[in-house]
Amino acid sequence: MRFRRVKAEGQGFYHIISRTVAGLFLFGTSGERCNAAEKFLSMARSHSAFSGVQILDYTLMSNHFHLVCFVPEPRLLSIDEVLERIEALYGPQFVQTLRAQQARFAEQADGLEQFNRLLDPYRRRMNDFSIFLKELKGGFAQWYNRQRKRYGALWAERFKSVLLEGGQALATVVAYVGLNPVRAGLCEDPKDYRYCGYAEAVAKGTPEAMEGIRIVLGLPPEASAQELSREYRKLLFRRGALGSKNKAPAFDMAKAQEVVEQEEGELSVQEQLRCKIRYFSDGVILGSRSFVEDHCQRLKQKLGYRRKSGPSALKFLRPGTLWVFRNLRIRIFG
Repeated sequence: MRFRRVKAEGQGFYHIISRTVAGLFLFGTSGERCNAAEKFLSMARSHSAFSGVQILDYTLMSNHFHLVCFVPEPRLLSIDEVLERIEALYGPQFVQTLRAQQARFAEQADGLEQFNRLLDPYRRRMNDFSIFLKELKGGFAQWYNRQRKRYGALWAERFKSVLLEGGQALATVVAYVGLNPVRAGLCEDPKDYRYCGYAEAVAKGTPEAMEGIRIVLGLPPEASAQELSREYRKLLFRRGALGSKNKAPAFDMAKAQEVVEQEEGELSVQEQLRCKIRYFSDGVILGSRSFVEDHCQRLKQKLGYRRKSGPSALKFLRPGTLWVFRNLRIRIFG
């Protein structure tokens, strides 16, 4: 008989691992764009926004994935909050249909009660990481099988989960997850592995990735992006320099000391730019504002290119240092 899944009463942190059936390779690990990985992460963010299960960190390996999640204290959501979450997963058109039903119910004496009953099945799917994982994995499997004209199960046995205490236990597991690609020999630095939370934070600085790091580190909401990146990098290298009975250290002590003590977790401007450049769109123009504007005008004259907005400043540098023709992609993934 399999052991019953352990869940916290109220809020809790969890480390989740799930593997593919027969070790099937799903996700690319070469650093190039992988459609399956992009789709999985896009779906993960949508299901996270719907369920309220927050993804603090992740790493996608070729035949399995790690997620570190936070499930907040359950609370009663207003109708507007429920509809906002539904929109994150099903889209605005679906919510427009629900709004129309809400308007019709409003004309009846018990209309509010009826509409809440209509929303109850959605509410029951929220704030539960088992349902979150079931729907994410099931939805992705359907997409993947359609893409590959494939049939049958995609995932192996049920996913594994470990309930974590906040603080040191959480930070230790997050470091383990972030260091997976380094220990597997896929990269020498976790920032260079495309499909992990740390690389997303460094390369894109998405609010989701930065907030996950903040919670893991236990820093206040006003902590800057630079501070979050710096402290998280120091955490990874401190933990990575420690071996165990079964695993060798991910970094030698000298490298860890260099990052933690000499660099204080800071990435140079060149390293930050190198991480971010992978996510620029094709045909980027990079330079001073006047340089980018000049070439924008040439594009308009030669190609009839139309664009309302001007150059975008790279926010991770000092104000006005470098500008780009096309900013980093607004979408989280893809």
